[in-house]
Amino acid sequence: MKNYLSIANSPIMFLVCAIVIVYVLAQSVLFMRRAWKRGKEIGMSEKVMKSTVTGSALFSIVPSIPILIILVMLMSVLGNYFPWLRLSVIGSSSYENVAANIAARSFGLLSYTDEGYTASIFISTMWAMSICILYEPLLIIFGQKSLDRGMTKLKKNKPVIYNLLIDGVFIAMMGWFCAPYMTYWTEKPEQILALVALLCAAAAALLFNWLAKKTGKHFLLEMSFPGGMLIGMLGSYIANLFL
Repeated sequence: MKNYLSIANSPIMFLVCAIVIVYVLAQSVLFMRRAWKRGKEIGMSEKVMKSTVTGSALFSIVPSIPILIILVMLMSVLGNYFPWLRLSVIGSSSYENVAANIAARSFGLLSYTDEGYTASIFISTMWAMSICILYEPLLIIFGQKSLDRGMTKLKKNKPVIYNLLIDGVFIAMMGWFCAPYMTYWTEKPEQILALVALLCAAAAALLFNWLAKKTGKHFLLEMSFPGGMLIGMLGSYIANLFL
């Protein structure tokens, strides 16, 4: 076992992470109780509210699959507790994975899964994953109203530029996420598996989207992301058998 994992899996780390998670769970329960009470006040039937809760819970399972996959990946390197904290509170599966990789690359590694991961990199990763995400709540607190006004005005006065801006930002973000996995193999030939996983995942996502349009079933559209990830991992595993 790597030395830093004795810190990552220590009782103190568990206690610190558990305190935050229990606090967030308490908030969730409080808001659910208030929402239920408010539903009764405005005349909603318990049958409708129970159906809504059940439906929401069921439809949350599929989108949670990528989060579970990233959680397992992060736990193998960052220990059992910190990834649990990050993906239970404010983080997202895509952000946490990217932040962990950026921290590892700043120390000369290609990924947080590479050999040579040390306690210093682990601590830096914790800081990177925790601090960099703070811009989102700060942006909402201090800039949401002005940002909403500006985007609404742009959408009304220049809809073409608005659409290009939204689409351009999304494409740039996807390109930034995918580019490293398409070029890793040029530095380390064994990283060709990352490219295989990416191509398989992209093909699977396109297939799910096509099936959703053909059948009209929204469930297939929801499966495009988690299904793509699972098939990408399967494709990488199969390719590894022949390398």
